[in-house]
Amino acid sequence: MREGILIIALFVGLFSCKKPNNLDGLAFPSERLDEYQFDAYENTWDIEIPDSFTIAPEQRTLFTVPSFDESTGETYNIYCVYIGDLANLASDSIILYCHGQALHMDTYWNRVSILANLTEKHHYGVLMMDYRGYGMSEGSSDVNSLEEDVDACITWLKDQGADQNKTFYYGFSLGCIPVIDRAAYRSDFKPTKIILEAPLASVENLSNTSTIINVDPSYITNLRFENAEKIKDVDAELMWMHGVADDYIEIENGELIYGNHSGNYKEAHRVENAGHSEVPHLLGLETYMSILEEFLNK
Repeated sequence: MREGILIIALFVGLFSCKKPNNLDGLAFPSERLDEYQFDAYENTWDIEIPDSFTIAPEQRTLFTVPSFDESTGETYNIYCVYIGDLANLASDSIILYCHGQALHMDTYWNRVSILANLTEKHHYGVLMMDYRGYGMSEGSSDVNSLEEDVDACITWLKDQGADQNKTFYYGFSLGCIPVIDRAAYRSDFKPTKIILEAPLASVENLSNTSTIINVDPSYITNLRFENAEKIKDVDAELMWMHGVADDYIEIENGELIYGNHSGNYKEAHRVENAGHSEVPHLLGLETYMSILEEFLNK
């Protein structure tokens, strides 16, 4: 690790005056799609699920919401999928799922299918979006656009009559950035509970412990996300999960966020031997679901 820190320091010293012009493509390794496959997608790297968890086509709705870019004044259509019955959305408990750094919604389909099967099938409605430049969504992503895209989805939920007291946010990896920000600072729709899996603490902490972007660290210095500070302003109950063996976003990031949360309730799950995306798999499906159900239903 010390050698890695020295290399980071060298590159930052050499290139800190450069302003990268291709950061988006490096920091956000998205993949464009012509269509979504959902259950038919075969390249998932995540936990396998039983056939009974399959989401019937009539129980998923693919749609777009407009996401406004405050810096340019442009509006982008981002693609979302809602799992559940839209007719019951106003009375349902809902999980807003913000996925990680790579690829697109299909990659995370098994994960949201698990959420849609918590307690019983379709007990929770689940909303997931592809950030700008991911899947079929327009535009390209940066840290600010993540928050704007999630904001657009929250506005959609609010317009559909969703109850903020029955709405929960779940962020995985990169998705923890907008979850923490919106839970802290969006005052007209505040979740009662948030789940953070493998969150990033800050640019400084990340560059000192692990490298989410596999490029020279001068790129990292241009990103801005202060999750460890923002979490101090989050009142929602917190569940934090992190792999002890995560060498992509090392567990020290999550420890700092967890320690800074001062809400009324929080719980931690440090998963031995789990790497960055292995928490559900190493916990096992039954245990993973039981932990989530207990937290969301209490």
